[in-house]
Formats: sequence, structure tokens, C-alpha cells
Amino acid sequence: MSQAGESWRLCYQKGLQLWCDPEAITSEDYFLRWARSEWITRMLSYAGLKPSANVRVLEAGCGTARHAITLALLGFSVDAFDYNEEALEISRRLIKKIQPKGDCLSLRLYRDSLLNIQSASATYDLVFNQSVLEYFCDENERVRALEEMVRVTRPGGAIAVIVQHTGHPFRRVWEKLGWSGYVNQPPVAIYTPRRLAQVLKEAGLSQVCIDGIYPWNALFQAPWYRRWKWTQSWAGTIQRRLNSYVPLPRILRCCLGVEILGIGRKL
Repeated sequence: MSQAGESWRLCYQKGLQLWCDPEAITSEDYFLRWARSEWITRMLSYAGLKPSANVRVLEAGCGTARHAITLALLGFSVDAFDYNEEALEISRRLIKKIQPKGDCLSLRLYRDSLLNIQSASATYDLVFNQSVLEYFCDENERVRALEEMVRVTRPGGAIAVIVQHTGHPFRRVWEKLGWSGYVNQPPVAIYTPRRLAQVLKEAGLSQVCIDGIYPWNALFQAPWYRRWKWTQSWAGTIQRRLNSYVPLPRILRCCLGVEILGIGRKL
């Protein structure tokens, strides 16, 4: 039994922290836009992978499978699992809504545990997850989960972990303001760029790289602008323009990113 998985089971049962609204997604356009996000583009760039049916990818802890669906639409061969059946049911509903007629995505969804992945060793070119590892507050579980991710990756393949920047310099401010991403979720371990790099190196990975995801968004993690549609639109426009036209060096992206990407290679 996974302590982290059980914590999320309660959240799904309460309908909390669904990272996308399944009812609002009606076509594959949402996922094609997501393909241009920093979560996807930075991960694939560091992994050195381009879409191909010959490239096998595993999302180890997929939640509602937003990333897995996106990568399958791009043309990768994707497997994705989650500990919670509630999350997988949402994923299946999304796939039915966006599945092109007469066409089948190379995507397999199933229930599994990060602590004992039911896949053969050295199977995948890329194994990754997003907003998963920080919920493994038990050190032994966290070590075991990474060991399993490394085990099922092919030699020379990439392991990528994207975590919330829970050690962010603005964290205390966000908590006081009541940002739901910090106060309305299961307990999390503290991760900074340095800590994530250390964890990946301890797992035996080489060529470890760390980067920040959407650093400018750190200025907009306050609940007030979500009260009205016009403030949401205004804040969203400013965030997109800053991220697109005012790029920051990697050292600042790591410091200010709302999430941290860590990626390394299996020897």
C-alpha cells in the first residue's frame, strides 16, 4: 500500500485538486495546446526525444493522464498508470471525448503502484511523472519509487521528475494568501532545485539537469484575481507574454519556477 497513493485517493473521492476540468475539455485542441507547454517541451528537449511510434514512454503516476494523452497525440507509444481507479476513470472519459474517429491512440492506461511497477526491466525510453514524487513524504517509499522508475528504463534512457517547487522563496506568502495549490492538497515533502538534483543523483542517474517551469507565474499565485473573469483573463495574458517574450536565464528559472524539472539518464 502506498501512503502517497492513499492520500490522493481521499482527494479524488472529494473531487479536490483535479488539474484539469474534464467537463470543459471537448476536443483534442486542449491537449495540442498543452503540447506547447513548458512541461512537455522542456522535458522532451532535455530527453532528446522526438515523436515516434518506436519511442516508448511511461507516465508512472498519471493522475488524469493529461501528459500521457498529449504525448500519445504527438505520436509516442505511451503507457500510463495510476494508483487510484478514480483518476483513471477520469482519464478514460477524456480519451473518449477526444479520440479521433477511426483512429486509435497508442496509449494504454492501467492501475499500478510506483512501489512495484508491473513492467519488465529496461522497457522504456522515457519514464516520467509530474506532481507525484513530492507526495512521497516517507523516505523509504520515495527511494523505492525512484528505484522502480530507473529499473524499467532502458540503459541510456531518460528519467524525468517534475515536482512542485515546495521550497519556493514565495511559499510562505502563498500559504498566507490561501493559494489552493499549497493549502488544499495532501502533505508534501520540501523540494528545491538543489534537493531534487541530489535525489536524482542518489538514484544513480547521470547527466542530471535541473530547470524551472514557468517562473513568471510565481508572481500570480494569489486568489484575488480568480474572483472575476476579467481579472483571470488579464492575469493569464500577462503571464503568457512574460513567459514568451521575457525569457529568464536557467538560474532564475530554477529559483522562481512554480515547478521544478529534474531529468537524468540511466547508465
